Amino acid sequence: MKELAESLEKLGWHNKKAKVYLALLQVGEGSVIDIADKAGLKRTSVYNILPEMVREGIVTIGFKQGKKYFYVENPKNLKQDFADKINYIDKILPELSAIHNVIPYKPKISYYEGVGGMKELYLDTLNSLHSGDAILSYTGFKDYYEFMPREFMDWYVEERVKRRIRIKMIVPDSETTREILPQQQATLREIKVVQENKWQFSADTEIFANKVALISHTENFIGVIIESKEINLMQRMAFEIMWNGLK
Repeated sequence: MKELAESLEKLGWHNKKAKVYLALLQVGEGSVIDIADKAGLKRTSVYNILPEMVREGIVTIGFKQGKKYFYVENPKNLKQDFADKINYIDKILPELSAIHNVIPYKPKISYYEGVGGMKELYLDTLNSLHSGDAILSYTGFKDYYEFMPREFMDWYVEERVKRRIRIKMIVPDSETTREILPQQQATLREIKVVQENKWQFSADTEIFANKVALISHTENFIGVIIESKEINLMQRMAFEIMWNGLK
């Protein structure tokens, strides 16, 4: 029962509400006293929780011989309850988004960690752009595939090409760099190479849309996306100065 209670809490229920629900399932139907005894809660707590559950349609009230009792019709109704909430969110989401977009200046910093975070971050570089847009990047490719899952990165490149999103890259010379150089046209890459012994870096900076992503591959993958038009513009200018200064 403890695990079930924890599962219900993950749905957003507080602990006492979960205990009341599970107690009702066990007793079938019962009075406030029956439910409180089964749940191991004070009657006052159960008195306060049950009306909320009745309003939500989770619990039903019945009467027998003039006495009020409570019961759960079918646990499957929980699924319908959450489906109704999702439908309601979908209905009001356009209005919420309209309000959100009214604010002209909303700098935001998002933090990512681990393989899951890495995938989410790189997907954001695609989802924030349209066909014909470009990513500006300076990336360290030494030992690249020791840290980055090759299967995902191969998929990422294919997906980027499918969406017709170009990328301009400044990279130090390395085995991985030499591997991808012949594929520039097919992979919509434009690459400029710097000497590894003179310019050595292993992290990654991605400049795209109105965002800048700063990524460390070697430290169990950590990354941040800074969403700021001003910072993005500064990084674009810095990139172009470097790009135009390279052969």
